[in-house]
Amino acid sequence: MIFSKPINYAPITQIANPLLHIASPFTGKVFPLTQHPLSLFSSGMIGSGVCVKMNQALMISPCNGNIVKVSQQGGEFVIRADSGLHLLLHLNIPSEYQKMENLLKHSIGKKHIKSGDILCYYDIPQDLLITGTLVILNADKLGPCYYPLNQVNAGKDPLITLSRASKL
Repeated sequence: MIFSKPINYAPITQIANPLLHIASPFTGKVFPLTQHPLSLFSSGMIGSGVCVKMNQALMISPCNGNIVKVSQQGGEFVIRADSGLHLLLHLNIPSEYQKMENLLKHSIGKKHIKSGDILCYYDIPQDLLITGTLVILNADKLGPCYYPLNQVNAGKDPLITLSRASKL
């Protein structure tokens, strides 16, 4: 059962009236949220979003805003973006590596962030399966959303594109 409306793929050149691009906090291959390894995310129970299969446990801020909450040993952030979006960013890494001693850089304790700030960077083997997730917690108030690229680079490429004006 899918709880939230899925974010589907649409080539960036085919999205009519793009309103806002959310920068990718991750580098890797983009998949719909329904392919997430954790059912909490794949069911859409939390909200609409996408996931990225990564080879490096690095998450950067996709926007300017405020950190509302940090959990999961520094691997999960809730952000209130200056645009009004509420974003959940999550790294799914093996629990034996999700420890504070493996956290090389982080934004734990920060209140304000800027686009491109490192939220967390874990030192873990690159051959492990790492899934980065971006969920829009207030997506029910938005118009159509798409992921416009199949492969993204953190801080450089759009991960999600909103295509018409909405009241947040």
